[in-house]
Amino acid sequence: MIDNLVELTIFDKVASAGSLTGAANELGLSLAVVSKRLATLEARMGVRLLNRTTRRQSMTQEGERFHLHCVRILAEVQQAEAVMQHSRTDINGHLRVTAPRMLGTRYLAALAAQFQAMHPALRIELVLSDDVVDLVEQGIDLALRFGVLDDSTMTARHIADSELVLCAAPDYLRRFGSPDTPAALSAHNCILYGTRGTRHWLFQHEGKPVSAEVNATFLCNDGNAAKALALAGGGIFLKSIWDVGSELRDGRLVRVLGRYSTPSAPLHVVYPHALHLAPRVRHFADYALKSLRGEWELLTDKASARDRSPN
Repeated sequence: MIDNLVELTIFDKVASAGSLTGAANELGLSLAVVSKRLATLEARMGVRLLNRTTRRQSMTQEGERFHLHCVRILAEVQQAEAVMQHSRTDINGHLRVTAPRMLGTRYLAALAAQFQAMHPALRIELVLSDDVVDLVEQGIDLALRFGVLDDSTMTARHIADSELVLCAAPDYLRRFGSPDTPAALSAHNCILYGTRGTRHWLFQHEGKPVSAEVNATFLCNDGNAAKALALAGGGIFLKSIWDVGSELRDGRLVRVLGRYSTPSAPLHVVYPHALHLAPRVRHFADYALKSLRGEWELLTDKASARDRSPN
């Protein structure tokens, strides 16, 4: 196809210049190359496009008709290249982003609105799901994901190691007290949910792993419902700092067992490839990375400052 375009360009230049020599000079090619390419084009078309002698040339009827098509085709190719050049620098088009529901509702929606306000020609589609979405199959440009990534073909940029936080409402702690060790959790009301609905919670203390069996007073399949139960004084639960950071900051939840560290899950910005990345994907990834790192620093600093647990 590229060779065809070269031959069409040569024929167009021959037609406009009025001679093979003139076309060769304009294109910076030798006369022999121009003559050979033109002969190849005529052979493929099966018709003579030019009548030429040593003194002059003229287009045949077939050549004139073909030249009209060549002009249109070459103009469309130039327009397509201009559009692609434009798209390499401008932030526009349709951007599809996926994230877990909590993260999408609490953080992604706001930063997407901010980013689109800066780039009005951009349309953003949010695909919120707690399932791992196949980015290529679903036509997703970018994802926010927790945990270790299994697919090495993806490009992943680390945002933060987001810890899980054990916490409860002040009202619950006033009524039942605060556990002083993980083993004491068995005597407390605990809230289990989703895939973390295990009856054992894991901790680290002084470099050693500690496993605690918990009393599952409440079981639910939704993280938001689990947090609502905790805020209502239903018990102690384990949740990502991303989901409870603001409640820890304003005192509606209080961290417990602060001397014991809990597992962390890295958060990444993920996209299928990095080569020839569209500006809308690259710039949104940069914006999300910067914004979410700032949120994480705010959450972790202020949550730690408001940790009122004596443990």
